[in-house]
Amino acid sequence: MIRWRNPGGSTYGETRIGRILSAVPWIVAGLLLGLAVHIVSVFALPRLAPDDARARLAEVTALNRATTLAGGTEAALPLADPAFETAVCRYDLTGGALHVRAPVTPHYTAISLYTSTGIAFGAINDRAATRRTMDLFVVTAAQRRELATGEDETAADNLIMVSPTTEGFVLIRALAVQPSLAPLVREQLTSQALCEILTPEHPPTTE
Repeated sequence: MIRWRNPGGSTYGETRIGRILSAVPWIVAGLLLGLAVHIVSVFALPRLAPDDARARLAEVTALNRATTLAGGTEAALPLADPAFETAVCRYDLTGGALHVRAPVTPHYTAISLYTSTGIAFGAINDRAATRRTMDLFVVTAAQRRELATGEDETAADNLIMVSPTTEGFVLIRALAVQPSLAPLVREQLTSQALCEILTPEHPPTTE
């Protein structure tokens, strides 16, 4: 069989294989770069979004205070279940740990915790509650080592949750099984839901 050689002495087949092999590192590098860009964009988009959940809630709620959503403020939570009445607390743990209290309503009550970018990191409901209220303490990792309640810290009505971010928000949802009961449930949230920053001078509010 006749094999043609180029002026350098190698066959054309050898030259073609050499070119392919020399391109492999560039192909691998391109794939890795594309993967890195994808991962970075997935994690960065929630932080770069100008209209995230906490930004919308900032327009209708006060910091470190429980606010019951009503009237036109449902736009802050566009995907909220209309069968639930909702109280919201935007928090900033810079000044201390956060004490959250939710009433145990007649049918169902749940507390959900979110980071500042809307990522859920904890939730409890009233099915395991032993009191008329559920008490929850939201802390940073550093505050967790300092906070002591003197009670069972894993009980559903006295739970300590470590927030991965200093800022975030809490949603307290209470079910109204009938539309006619919604005003009563909303009033119970308004009068009994609590959100407060704890300091040595300001211990947890008692029932």
